Amino acid sequence: MQQVELKPVLLATFAATIWGLWWVPIRWLEAQGLSGAMGGIAMNAGAFLAGLIWMFARRIPLQLGGHALLGTALAGAAVGSYSVALVYGDVVRVVLLFYLAPAWSKIIEWTFLGQPWRWASSVALVAAFTGAVLVLGGAVSFADLSAGDLVAVVSGLFWACGAALVFTAPKSSPASLTVTTALAAALIGVPFVIAEGAALPPVAPVATGLAAGVVYVLPILGLTLWSARILPPATLTFLLTAEIVAGVVSGALFLDEPFGPLQIAGAALIILAALSELLPRLRPAATEESA
Repeated sequence: MQQVELKPVLLATFAATIWGLWWVPIRWLEAQGLSGAMGGIAMNAGAFLAGLIWMFARRIPLQLGGHALLGTALAGAAVGSYSVALVYGDVVRVVLLFYLAPAWSKIIEWTFLGQPWRWASSVALVAAFTGAVLVLGGAVSFADLSAGDLVAVVSGLFWACGAALVFTAPKSSPASLTVTTALAAALIGVPFVIAEGAALPPVAPVATGLAAGVVYVLPILGLTLWSARILPPATLTFLLTAEIVAGVVSGALFLDEPFGPLQIAGAALIILAALSELLPRLRPAATEESA
């Protein structure tokens, strides 16, 4: 079994918690005039430009192997298309459909990476999905899938594949991974903007979006991809489900959205799912250190 260290686990969980506040800059930029996919494009473009400038200043070469390049392209497509799905689809269903990603990640590990399918894997999947449904209210219908729903499913699959490729590739610098992922995330939104036929936004909100990308997207994207180099894909994706809890709690605090017994039970199940996947991987490392 692949052992993991505590540091990337904590950093990935922290990044997921901040990702759960994604609705804050999205809604803020929408109020500034960046509607549809434009807000995500502006923020990801800001993260890309800032990361590129930082690499140039530090003389860090932009070097990625084929696997890592494809992995970052898919991870960026996941980030960008998830943002688009949140705009075009029902938020509850989009979040749930995106977080089919742990299932895709476990299947990839089992099929392509030679990882065994343990009973804890089944427990983790059932607990995560049940917890997500409870956190989001317990009443979700998938009778009529919208375009946003389909984009969310594809986004989760992109993320699972991208994380697996980044993990298995020869280790690249986190800066290179972050810059290429941000570029892919920005580019994936362009076809949606063209399809909308929207007019070019004013300069001021675009500048605001670029700045938000520098201070918000760049740090958490860097943390997430640094962790993706070290953590197995399924472990990372289960940890990222903390985003669901963070999003619902922040919505309850600032938007008066519900957070009652169902949400508390769901949050507990999501935490249980992450722990059931994580603890068996941490325990051998802890045993070796104490020996």
